[in-house]
Amino acid sequence: MNKVAMQFSKDADFIEVQVAVGLDDLTGQAIRDALQEAGYARCFILTEQINQLLADYLALQNDIKLNKLKEGVVVRRKIAERRNAVLAIQIAADSMSAVAEIVAAWGGAPVSANDLVKAAQEAGVSFGFQKDAIVQLVGTASRAEPGSKLQQIIAVGRVMQPGQNASFEALVEGLTVRPNRPLQVNESKVDLRDFGVIPSVRSGDPVIMRRPPTKGIDGVSVRGDITLASPGQQVEWQPGEGTEVSPTDPDMLIANRDGMPRVMEAGAAVDEVYAVQKVDLSTGHVQFKGSVIINGDVTESMKVIAGGNIFIKGMAEGSLIESGGDVHIGGAIIGHQFSAQDNSLENFSTVVRAAGNIQCTLAQYARIECNGDFQATKQINHCDVNARSVISGTEDKLNGKIVGGRFYLDFGLKAGILGAPSESALQINLNRRIDPVLEKQQALKQNIAMVKHEMEQIRQSLEQMKQQERSEAALEQMKYLVDDFEAQKAIALALIEDVKQLEVDRISKMTEVLVLVKQQMFAGIEFKLGTEILPVKREYGPSKIHQVDARLSIEPWVS
Repeated sequence: MNKVAMQFSKDADFIEVQVAVGLDDLTGQAIRDALQEAGYARCFILTEQINQLLADYLALQNDIKLNKLKEGVVVRRKIAERRNAVLAIQIAADSMSAVAEIVAAWGGAPVSANDLVKAAQEAGVSFGFQKDAIVQLVGTASRAEPGSKLQQIIAVGRVMQPGQNASFEALVEGLTVRPNRPLQVNESKVDLRDFGVIPSVRSGDPVIMRRPPTKGIDGVSVRGDITLASPGQQVEWQPGEGTEVSPTDPDMLIANRDGMPRVMEAGAAVDEVYAVQKVDLSTGHVQFKGSVIINGDVTESMKVIAGGNIFIKGMAEGSLIESGGDVHIGGAIIGHQFSAQDNSLENFSTVVRAAGNIQCTLAQYARIECNGDFQATKQINHCDVNARSVISGTEDKLNGKIVGGRFYLDFGLKAGILGAPSESALQINLNRRIDPVLEKQQALKQNIAMVKHEMEQIRQSLEQMKQQERSEAALEQMKYLVDDFEAQKAIALALIEDVKQLEVDRISKMTEVLVLVKQQMFAGIEFKLGTEILPVKREYGPSKIHQVDARLSIEPWVS
């Protein structure tokens, strides 16, 4: 079968075909193949025009077969169109990003980088152009299949960064940074109960340096709108005993006596030091306003109470270890339950309490309370822990175990193994920061209810007065009630706004909670966050427990 002769020509943006009608059949595929061979493969095919061309060809071919026409009659149709690439710019609702969408050209002109930038500027974008992203987008679109859609963020605003308040940097080593560096005995062995020389300062030594507040960085939207950054605030010194502001540098806190440094939130203290070999019946209880160093053990039933840090090189079996700073115990915390039948974990022989952090190698059957973090390098067994966070092991070697007990935490915990094959009950309540927010919300809601009750009483009084004779005194009283109603309404609205802000704060705090288990997690554990309780009903490998889509979730953890 002879091939039907076709000739193609351009007419503006259209591709026209001329076909000489003969006795050979013509198909749509033959037209498309010829169009491709002629170099118009990327043009937009006008299918309806091709169908009309085929109908015209067939009608003329029938006339030729009936000898009504001679072969070679020409039929013309515009069967394809050259369409330029289409560009659209979309600016986000918050004006902090802009997206470009390109519909790839059908044989027409592609979008150039200059075209894109100009279109974005006309749409209102003036800041944050992403040069590499723009070049990549237009390059990819020029090679893409005709008609395909491609999107890319081509401009990003700068988020306002508020200035940071003045910050403080400790210039002496404190107990909080020492637990991960035990004294090395030889190249292969360390002594976890000997942490070298306890840090100390002499009068005149620098203790804390105050870094100035920062100005912050102004935010800029892609439209060029500027959000001014709020500058950081100066934080005044709060020197503790034994320290003073340097007479030559107002941003330096120095020691004014010899002793053990203790870092505080906006300053430091230098504690006098009381050192004793051990604490037992021969020494009696120890109560000292400064720091206490015990080179041995604290035996059963003994108490150590210090205003500063407490450093115990041996074991702690005493009834109370209480510190106004940190507690570091080189050995173990060994306690007992008063009654084996009591599973409430309320009655323990040993309580360790600190305003700062608590560290030890092992803890069992003890109550641990601290405003800071609690770390046991080996194991925590059946303890009642109230802390900011807990780590069993070390940051660089998370291999400690936590078995049984009850935990009330701010941010979460980290451990190598969580729980036990025996499925000992382990409760981990992650609401220590959240419960106070809920309490504030509840108190505010009660106040709102009281204000609404007051407003309703005012409204009823107004309704009654409207039905009575309106004397001048009555009108004056009504005006007073209206003003009182509006005042109560303003109070109610302010309280409702406070509740909303607290809810934002509560949700934010919940997203910051994280539990990491590096090796194994067993059944018998119960997590609580907000009002949600998540029981662990089977064994897991390395796991991460955190909030996903407003619900607690257990996910595999790849460290």
